[in-house]
Amino acid sequence: MRPILFLFIAMLLAGPCLAAVDIAPRGKPPVRLEDVYQQGGVPYIAVEDALSAVGLRGHWNSVKHTFRIRTSRGWAEITPASSYLKIGSDFYPLNDKPRFIDGRLRVTDSFVLNQLPLLVGKPIYFRNLDPHTDTPVKEEEGPIDQLFSFLLKKKQPAKSGPLIRAVAIDPGHGGLDTGAISVSGFKEKQVNLAVAQKLSKLLKMKLGVPIYLSRDGDYELTVKQRLESASRENVDLWLLLHAQAAFDELPHGVSLFIRPADIEAAQQGRDGRNNGSRQLAEQLAGALETSGIQVNGIYATPLLSLGRGDLPTVQVELGYLSNPGEREKLAQGDYQERLAQALYQGVRQFAELKKEKNR
Repeated sequence: MRPILFLFIAMLLAGPCLAAVDIAPRGKPPVRLEDVYQQGGVPYIAVEDALSAVGLRGHWNSVKHTFRIRTSRGWAEITPASSYLKIGSDFYPLNDKPRFIDGRLRVTDSFVLNQLPLLVGKPIYFRNLDPHTDTPVKEEEGPIDQLFSFLLKKKQPAKSGPLIRAVAIDPGHGGLDTGAISVSGFKEKQVNLAVAQKLSKLLKMKLGVPIYLSRDGDYELTVKQRLESASRENVDLWLLLHAQAAFDELPHGVSLFIRPADIEAAQQGRDGRNNGSRQLAEQLAGALETSGIQVNGIYATPLLSLGRGDLPTVQVELGYLSNPGEREKLAQGDYQERLAQALYQGVRQFAELKKEKNR
């Protein structure tokens, strides 16, 4: 009996120790949630549990791939494919995308503190009881991580060959996953694809290199499918095209996002492919500004879509659909061409910069 008891205790100690949080609307006793994963001090809470703790309910829509929440303001929606909370026709940016972990859609403490009050109509009490505990995330052992590992081991092109052998472009969203939608009904997925196709044509015509689009029409993709274009052996850089929406109509301009590790590498002066994303973002930003397009900055973000590899990668937020003037421009073919021309120039300058360094 003792050996069996000892084995049982050992299994408990060896298993993942889930974290816990307390959540409650103002004036209510806190509800303790224990099915919580911690990664880097960030808690991931099952969205159903967080909603239940504040008296709300929701369900997963398997057709639209969204989680729908019933509120006093109407239906709200979140999805792993988008960085926004949609309430009616309004869009609210999320600091962290929802993630499927251990079979459940989960949100972070940022959602609980910033977006949950919008749904409930009152402030939310939140306490992370295990801020220094990290628990395993099962999705990190899947095929997506294996693909990122492949990117980490991509070979350098031969010095005698072209500095850029091929470019991968991911037009964000598609199909039922529309991305942000303007009040006029113009969808983010439309401008993403339009600019991607124009940029693809320019790169093929002027650089003469293969271009791999993750999608060439209006259809939805899995994360793995989006990564396939970037996983090709000859791809030397990856651009992800998106557009944004904000709380009000004032924000406008282009924003560029790269991995946090690329920012750190650039700050520490490390050379090579580890800060290639930063170099690429700087060249894109310069070309956009030269074209008279406002650039808000280059930011670090741990977006899953950017991966963890060393492939030079930049997510380009082409503008704000919530800004009336910018929304109108983004829907016009001439402005889409202007964006594509600027991005092409940025890619070309990045190639020339790498050529200079390899001499």
